[in-house]
Amino acid sequence: MLLQGTFSSDQSVSAMGNMRWTPKWVTKTQTQIDPRSQNMLQIENEYNGDDFNASLKAINPSILDGGITGIMIADYMQSITPRLSVGLEGVWQRQSLGQKPETALSYAARYKSTDWIASAQLHATGTLGASYWRRLSEKVEAGVDCQLQFAPGPGGAGMFGNMRKEGQTTVGVKYNFATSVYRAQIDSTGKVGCVLEKRVAPAISFNFAAEIDQYKVSQSETLCGFIHADTLTRTRTNSVLVSRLKVLQKNSNSR
Repeated sequence: MLLQGTFSSDQSVSAMGNMRWTPKWVTKTQTQIDPRSQNMLQIENEYNGDDFNASLKAINPSILDGGITGIMIADYMQSITPRLSVGLEGVWQRQSLGQKPETALSYAARYKSTDWIASAQLHATGTLGASYWRRLSEKVEAGVDCQLQFAPGPGGAGMFGNMRKEGQTTVGVKYNFATSVYRAQIDSTGKVGCVLEKRVAPAISFNFAAEIDQYKVSQSETLCGFIHADTLTRTRTNSVLVSRLKVLQKNSNSR
């Protein structure tokens, strides 16, 4: 069992907990209370079988209004061969009882080799995503992620309508030094970002993150912070940028 909570000077509270019921079944919870934004509660149950993975996630679930509201996400990934796996994800959401529930279904496939991973996702909203990650050497990793959005243009998607196609491609690299990790990325919109994580002591790391938009130079950001390994508390570091730079390596960890 793992329980962790943080309280910041802006009066926001966040907590997380993990409970492993069996070697294959684990429950994860996340809670965030912030006076400046909407509160969040997330409960996830994950089961890892011998050749499959299944999870059920609930975000802000509630039955206090006389019915079920919130967001429910269920996904299933099945290994077809030792290298190839396919899966699907279903989403059900309803913000209030006065609104009709919305559902969506997505499909995914992944092929994992010894030093590279390729994956593709097809979302019900018309988004097609593909990513490729490769280990170039013992210290260097690189990846590319492409997202294509197909939506009806003026006149609709019928016989006399046109399909509007939008896309974005992101290329990223990661280099592992002896006591630090450097990540950098650039996308097709002109945004360049980098993150440097430096371990200055056995339990303390220093983070430096920067991002600049080549087309909107005024929209640039440079942040730094410390991470204490014992409490895993991040002090004013750009977590959004960190997770965005790490997205190209998310497929390197087998679910």
